[in-house]
Amino acid sequence: MNHKAFELAISTLVVIILGILVLVAVIIAVNGGFESFKSATDPFTDTTQATAVKTACQNSCQQESKIIYCCAEYEIDSNPINCTDSRLDLGCTLDCTGFTC
Repeated sequence: MNHKAFELAISTLVVIILGILVLVAVIIAVNGGFESFKSATDPFTDTTQATAVKTACQNSCQQESKIIYCCAEYEIDSNPINCTDSRLDLGCTLDCTGFTC
């Protein structure tokens, strides 16, 4: 019996399966790689945005600008925020009660 043809078919099949596995691994690595890059840069972007908003609010507090401090809305990660938000931890003494925008 001629076994060479049978070995060729099995080895070709093994190479095709290994090639498909490598291709799937590369696709997963590329998708996962870009997601991990995005998650690594997101905190930096969030911190930069929050710092910019906090600086703007501190400046409006120092200048006692109630229009900006009480009425202006900023956006951090598509979430609206204003200077009176306690998460900014400004410690400003401006009072927005009774002030209409």
